[in-house]
Amino acid sequence: MNRRQFLHCAGLYLILSATLAFGERPAPKAERFGPNEGEVLRVDRKAGEIIIRHGPLPELDMPPMSMAFNVADAAFFDKVRKRDRVRFKAGLVDGRFAITAIERIPSR
Repeated sequence: MNRRQFLHCAGLYLILSATLAFGERPAPKAERFGPNEGEVLRVDRKAGEIIIRHGPLPELDMPPMSMAFNVADAAFFDKVRKRDRVRFKAGLVDGRFAITAIERIPSR
């Protein structure tokens, strides 16, 4: 993830966090995020995250980018590897973006 993408993601996270903290809008439900598609760039068990290059996330008004997602279930680490094309759902889990479902997209 380059610096520009990181700053964009961090800014969106701060805006979303502030909005939720002040109660202006209820937290979106996890099932509203996805399914989306992307490519796994890294699986980092130690950090507890999977980094995915994804397309636009219209639910979050996010452009295509590479983003680190926490995982809601450690079993997801065994389902994917680096360079896999995946379909995933993500949402807020304990106030952070996390993958709530993930599956490999078969090669054509």
